[in-house]
Amino acid sequence: MQDKVSFNINAELYENNLGELAVKLPDERVYIDVDGSGSTDFAGDAAAALSGRRPESWRELPGHELLYGKNWRCISRFGFINGEESQPAVEFEGSPSDFGERARAYLGPALS
Repeated sequence: MQDKVSFNINAELYENNLGELAVKLPDERVYIDVDGSGSTDFAGDAAAALSGRRPESWRELPGHELLYGKNWRCISRFGFINGEESQPAVEFEGSPSDFGERARAYLGPALS
């Protein structure tokens, strides 16, 4: 019998039609400029933010702007398999080939 895998979502990566990126955390805070400072590791940045070490380049964005402005759409989620912090994982909403260049660069290791 195969074990069921539970994926606990802890952060979501959003992209808008201008190619900008934002991350939404479980506390409903939203941050923009998440790929600033040349970061290419969504999973690493999300894990750091969840442990209280938010990357310095991130700027807070009012949550309603994510819902109502610039056609933001969720493209990826970061979480832990079965809730185990030793098993981080990233899942995608759709094909990464449909994501913008900045999004693909920021998802770097997760696409490998």
